[in-house]
Amino acid sequence: MSLDHEVSPRRERKGGGGRWAIAMAVLTFVCLIVPILVIRSAMQRIRSLGASGSAVVETVRNVAEAFRTGTVETTLRSYATEVRGVSRFQFAELKQFEAFERTDTSALAWGAVPLPDVVVEARGQVVYTYALDLQKRWDLRLSDRGVDVVAPAPEFGIPALDPSTLTFEIKRGSVLRDEAAVRDALQAGLSGLLQQRAREHLPLVREAGRKATAEFVRNFLLARYEDAAGLMVRVRFADEAAETTPGSPVKVEGPSQK
Repeated sequence: MSLDHEVSPRRERKGGGGRWAIAMAVLTFVCLIVPILVIRSAMQRIRSLGASGSAVVETVRNVAEAFRTGTVETTLRSYATEVRGVSRFQFAELKQFEAFERTDTSALAWGAVPLPDVVVEARGQVVYTYALDLQKRWDLRLSDRGVDVVAPAPEFGIPALDPSTLTFEIKRGSVLRDEAAVRDALQAGLSGLLQQRAREHLPLVREAGRKATAEFVRNFLLARYEDAAGLMVRVRFADEAAETTPGSPVKVEGPSQK
């Protein structure tokens, strides 16, 4: 009986020691792993707050600071890429019904015997587009509660002649001449004639382009700088003299002023 009493306490102490070892192992695991997880979570939160904080700083940065740091042009290009996704800002489209005439003169016997002239006219509807290259230099200057913009010179795209409207007319012909050859020569030269006509039409869209460009810059300022409301945007193109008086400036109206 005495032996039984001696063995039983030993077994109880052995079982109690095992439980104590397991508890210590669990406690050690908790002490090592949980702090690591907490630290990683805190670091991720700090990173996210830092990123959002930078975005807030970028959003609330004022116009004067942007011009002082010289980042306006770069930001304008990135804004154009985000909004339009292209490197050209098309500001005007002009539809015209055009007429092109070709007079062909010829003679025989080394010019001694003149032949009747042949006059051929081509008519059709043409669409001209005009744009600014966003990759070229843009100069923006802040002064007198306004933004003076020097934009790239307007450029025209490839004129689009509607083939369904294209007609040819022999306005003056002769049985002695090859009228078809004159017609073919006129048709072959239409591309160059359209390019020349697009250049001639540029004054017709210049003021419309100036206003559209001012609106484009206005939207850019409102999207990037909270204190842009109230500024006047004045636009001059790079191919215009500095003394050129631009059209009516565009005022940047903020939401509070509507």
